[in-house]
Amino acid sequence: MSQATVRTWAPLALLGVAAVAAVSILRRPSTPPEPPPPPTASQASGGDAPQPSTTGSAARPDDPPLTDVERRDAHMHLAHELCEAGAMRINELSGLPREDPQARRTISVCLRHGNVAWYKCILAASDRDQALACNRRLLVGDNVP
Repeated sequence: MSQATVRTWAPLALLGVAAVAAVSILRRPSTPPEPPPPPTASQASGGDAPQPSTTGSAARPDDPPLTDVERRDAHMHLAHELCEAGAMRINELSGLPREDPQARRTISVCLRHGNVAWYKCILAASDRDQALACNRRLLVGDNVP
């Protein structure tokens, strides 16, 4: 093999090795989150120390924690048709027409952050408050509708 051929293939081989290394690093399983520390005496007795939220800044203390199934489904992205169907469902629960333009914001947030867990929660909701709890718990982002 001539030296010119080696010079031609060397950068490509290095690029291939770098790509394989990057993919293996990105596909490495993430470590599970550490369990929260046990409550201190002031927290257990109802002290004023707030407990950290594990589901985002918009979650409320009365929202139920995520189940293992919801946590798994929250990582599965939602198709845009289902985002639209979920927004229509929220309109129905709010007493608005299905095609009401107020759903646009929900659709836009869902297109970025929508997941299967949110959609299942919206389908199971029986009123507007439950649908809003689904948004708080399962749509990730600062602009939850």
